[in-house]
This record gives sequence, structure tokens and C-alpha cells, in this order.
Amino acid sequence: MRLLLLLVGLTSAVMAAPPKDDPWETVAKFKAEELEEISGLAPSGKRPDIFWSHNDSGGDAALHALDLNGSFLGSVEIEDVKNKDWEDLAAFTYRGNPYLLIADTGDNKHRRNTVTLHAVPEPKPNQNGTFTNTSVRASWTLTCRYEDGPQDCEAIAVDQQGQRVLLLNKDSKASAVYTIPLFPQPKTPTLIAKKIATLPQTANAANNIVSFLKAGVLGARVTGMDFSPQGTKAVVLTYTDIRLFQRKPKEPWEQAFLKEPTTIALPTIYQPEAVCFGNDGQWIYVSSEETPTPLVRYPAPK
Repeated sequence: MRLLLLLVGLTSAVMAAPPKDDPWETVAKFKAEELEEISGLAPSGKRPDIFWSHNDSGGDAALHALDLNGSFLGSVEIEDVKNKDWEDLAAFTYRGNPYLLIADTGDNKHRRNTVTLHAVPEPKPNQNGTFTNTSVRASWTLTCRYEDGPQDCEAIAVDQQGQRVLLLNKDSKASAVYTIPLFPQPKTPTLIAKKIATLPQTANAANNIVSFLKAGVLGARVTGMDFSPQGTKAVVLTYTDIRLFQRKPKEPWEQAFLKEPTTIALPTIYQPEAVCFGNDGQWIYVSSEETPTPLVRYPAPK
């Protein structure tokens, strides 16, 4: 892995600039020390120019606010919660208010019998628009285990119509989709994550040397997922590309995820770990674990 990352770094330094007609564009690069290894990304439900993020395993138990101008707006501590292995972040609405779901679901060694997801109300800014010296408490926590044993999961999304959470495991060949309820269930302290689909095995969309290296070593491992605000599209992030799934009206995701997705090669970035739609559904945003931390975007298909 270290050799791969070294090759990726060296290759990135000598890669030519993308062609002018490349629809990917860099929105911002963040240099805040707090952004050690971004692993989750979600849009604010209050302001279209703000995004929420968090760090990877062992990082601080906090959400970090960013804006499209490249400004770091501060961190919000999540009270009485630890970051064992936070891997993804999803935005949703509950009773008319914006919420964020933090997925403490990483399990590289497949040893965790249960994993947790924390639902928190979207933090309110200070009077100056920043989020420094603030904290928030989780409104509820979901504890779950997979019906077929521990899974390494770095990708979740909230299906608001179905009032459930979808979890996508990080398999090198074909990722499986699991589901649990969005809300705690009476007399069921531990939810069972049930498998509902397996993504089709799709060739990597690699358009540069970095992508070819990643595809050869890492395969199509999934590192993020999100649903469009309208609930009609799903974007799945791998190390080399994004994969777009679309569903018809009233079609369940169980069926939509069985279809061949549209694959779109990523630009040359170090280790893509976070993806989300903007809150207007017009753009797909991707970030990575490199420093400075980039935020790139792609126009969402109509």
C-alpha cells in the first residue's frame, strides 16, 4: 500500500493538466490542520455554500464546517461520542429540521460484532457565522450487526422515503448493500443489517496512470455513497471513479442497484474517500484524504 501511495504521489506531480472540456472542476482546497483525513462529506440543510465533514478512524469526535470559498468555519464536538472508525456522513431531514448521520462503521479487519451510527441535529453557527467552541449531542444512536457477519463499510446513505439507512460494504469485487431502519426500534437494542442487493461487477473507469495503478491494486472498493435530494439517483465512490445509479418512480433501491451504473472517471486526486450531492442536486462533490484537502465537483446528470 505504501508503494502504491508513493507511486500515486509521484505520478500526480507529473500528470498533465486535464483537458479543457473535462467537466470536473476544483472548487476549493482547504489547508486547516483540523482536516487530517476527510472521510465523510454532506451538504448543509441550512446554507447551500456549507458542507460538513469529519476525519477518519481515531480522529476527533467532531464535525467540521467548510464553505465553497475554501474557508474552514470551525469544528463542532459531538458530545459523549468517540470516533472509533468514522467513515461516512449523510444529510437528511427529520420533522422539518436538517440532521446529519455519522457512520462509525469502518472495520478493516472484520472484527467488530456491532457498529454504530449517530444522528445529530445540524449545528447552529455562532453570530459571526463560524462554528468554533460549539458542541451538539446525538439525538439517537443506532447499533447494528450484519446478518452475515462483520463487514467493512465506508459508505452509507439515508433513504428518507423508506425511512431507512443503506450501508454498502467495501468489497474488492462486488459490494453488498444492507439496510437498517433510520430510527431506533422498540425492544430491539441491536438492529440487524439485512442484505438487499449486490452491486454488479463493473469495470473501473480509469483515464490516467494513477487510476490504472489504483484499479490494479485496490479494485473497485467503495469509499462513499449518497442519494440525490430528490431520492432518484445514487452516487457510489470508488478509488478510481464515481458510479451513478438511477431509479424510476416507485422503484425500490433493491432493484435499482442491480442495474449497470454509469461510470465516470475521477480526476487525479490522492485517495478519494468522501462524496455527496449538493443540496440542490445539481452537482456531485468529492473530497480526499490529501493535504491540502481538495473539493472537486461534477455536474449531476439530469
